[in-house]
Amino acid sequence: MSESMFIRLFAGVSSDNFDAIPLIPFGQWLLPIGIFLLTVGIYVERNRKVETFSLYRYERASDWWKRHFVKRVIFGIKIAVLLLLIVLTCDIVMGKLMLLSAELLAKISVLWLLHSISMAAFFVLLDLFPIRRFVPGVLFLLEGVTFIIGSRICAVSHVMYGMWGMYLRSSLFEAGGFPAGVIMVAEVALPAAGFVIGREYLKKETDYI
Repeated sequence: MSESMFIRLFAGVSSDNFDAIPLIPFGQWLLPIGIFLLTVGIYVERNRKVETFSLYRYERASDWWKRHFVKRVIFGIKIAVLLLLIVLTCDIVMGKLMLLSAELLAKISVLWLLHSISMAAFFVLLDLFPIRRFVPGVLFLLEGVTFIIGSRICAVSHVMYGMWGMYLRSSLFEAGGFPAGVIMVAEVALPAAGFVIGREYLKKETDYI
């Protein structure tokens, strides 16, 4: 199973890794996360000025925020899907597709996509604040640090954000993994919460609503 690039990059870090920090599996997990954040960051930076000026075309800030938020999250979804397809294509070319059943492919993909969507939502929300230049780094650190904490302190591993996209750390793979159903609901709720927080922040900043 470990010979599949798709699994190495998107399934996460197995709890069977007994090193203090399993550097190679951890680095493989962070690679697509880093590419995802960098790509979303470039897109957001390129469109920030245009989107800011377009605020004045809307009667209410909430209307602008809805379009702004949805547009960027959809872009994040496209990038996440594209990364999955590129790596899957590499597995096909290298003859590794036989290592991936349809069920395994679906489980890994769904968990990683939901995790990416919540990360894109965090990105759009944090971009409203003065820390916008540091958002990619902040989210990358959030992913890495929470994983390390969860790996070292088993009692809190299930609530560590950096674990949530990992199939190999979920109840879908092992009995002691995080409850996949609960976490999937949480990762759907996070973008919704981010949207509401951003709307309320703009409401106070602009007094449009």
